[in-house]
Amino acid sequence: MEKTDVAVIGAGPSGLAVLKNLKEEGFNVIVYDKRDSAGGVWSYSEDPQTTSTVPATISNVSKFGNSYTDFPIPDNLPAHLTAIQTCDYIKSYASHFNLNPHVQLNTSVKWIERNANDTKWQVCTSASGNEEIKDFDKVAICSGLSTKAIIPKFEGEDMFKGEIMHVQNFKRPSDFKDKRVLVLGMGNSAADTSTQLIGHAKDIYLSHRGGAKILSRIVDGAPLDLVITRQKNVVKFALDRYLPSLSRFLFDWTIERYSKQSFKLDPSWRLSPAPSLANHQPVISDHLVDSLWAKKVNSVQGLRRFIGKDKVELTDGTVLEVDAVILCTGYEPDFSITTDFSPLDSGEGKTAGINETPLARLYHNIFPPRYAHSLAYLNYIAVTDGAITISDLAAMAIAQIWKGGYTLPSPEVMNAEIDKHHEWVRGLGKEDSVYTGIVHPGPWYAFLNSAAGTGVDEKLGYGLEGWNFWMKEKKLSGLMMRGVMTPFMYRFFDGRRKRWDGA
Repeated sequence: MEKTDVAVIGAGPSGLAVLKNLKEEGFNVIVYDKRDSAGGVWSYSEDPQTTSTVPATISNVSKFGNSYTDFPIPDNLPAHLTAIQTCDYIKSYASHFNLNPHVQLNTSVKWIERNANDTKWQVCTSASGNEEIKDFDKVAICSGLSTKAIIPKFEGEDMFKGEIMHVQNFKRPSDFKDKRVLVLGMGNSAADTSTQLIGHAKDIYLSHRGGAKILSRIVDGAPLDLVITRQKNVVKFALDRYLPSLSRFLFDWTIERYSKQSFKLDPSWRLSPAPSLANHQPVISDHLVDSLWAKKVNSVQGLRRFIGKDKVELTDGTVLEVDAVILCTGYEPDFSITTDFSPLDSGEGKTAGINETPLARLYHNIFPPRYAHSLAYLNYIAVTDGAITISDLAAMAIAQIWKGGYTLPSPEVMNAEIDKHHEWVRGLGKEDSVYTGIVHPGPWYAFLNSAAGTGVDEKLGYGLEGWNFWMKEKKLSGLMMRGVMTPFMYRFFDGRRKRWDGA
């Protein structure tokens, strides 16, 4: 039987996970990446148009909750890996599973289109100045969430003689030696950028309009993500379904408690009140608050406009003299690579949030109903859990669906589910911004576990199989339900995806 040809775009954590899981199921897979090294955003790049972490970056999620499901991070590495350590781990995953022969680096994908018969995907690549077009049965787009920078425009930009750049272009803090820098935003990239500038920049201003929940990586002597257990998630997902307002209140209250436990905030910083974590990620930073107290970073109002060659005016009328402005204003989903097909819903009233961002018609934020059996997006998923683990779980699901081990519903049912999900997203963004790739965690994880056939929901739940597992393995069941929510649980039980004996 002839093998199915699959193209994977991106050799980051998700692209390599898709490659590995499809390869295990007998697919013929090739991965394209424009970078000169695997690792995705964790692989440092000097290219200003390529998003990458800087060497000083530290992972927000610990190694105990963010690894591949059948490839542990070595014990000798710290709980929270640096960018270099994370990239090395991802590369070691590729080497361990012999994935590198299937990866073509320094190869850009120019466009993806359906062929004339609408039977295959044509992928146009460029390497060393040579373009090539190949046909593939299926395509997985794993180019990451941080590719298309959101660059807001401000009045008076043309008169400013300093540098205005998006954080995507921020590569070396030393480039801002003795400069006065305004960092615009209040998210993880803004916190990282402002604290990394300490010791280099002369003055650092953190400019923001709203608040944020600030959390430390370590709570009560242990990584923050170890607070989350399978049992707590089961309860939260049930509350999300039946008592969403209560669930939201309890979750925000819990996070606020951990934040206050870790840090004392000055009201003048305007970090409170913070938006709900239902549609905003917390800021994970061990150094921001201390830097604010020490006046090494100064919290200021939002940017209104530029009023001179080296002056900006803030929303409260304050005028600051600055030499550079770094825009930590986020990224938006990019579907432009499929030139003759876009999943974005352009209908009137179909946007979400105060910024009126279009929503993508993707079943569980992955599959376009029309091409669900040949096209998958892994660049439209926003969750706070470990990205490497999530990528592996999603890759398992994709492999089983495309193999035929799990049947997706009809396009009509998928579209109805998408409409329901979009209504939920628009509800979150009624009076606020919302990342449109956000997923509803309970149903989303249930879908992935079911499609991949992990057995997790059945064995680690409160149904008949869950009670049977508890009766037979009380100690193990208790450990898996109330202990660390380890990524390896997804490979522990027998199921459709490949089980890992080491789990």
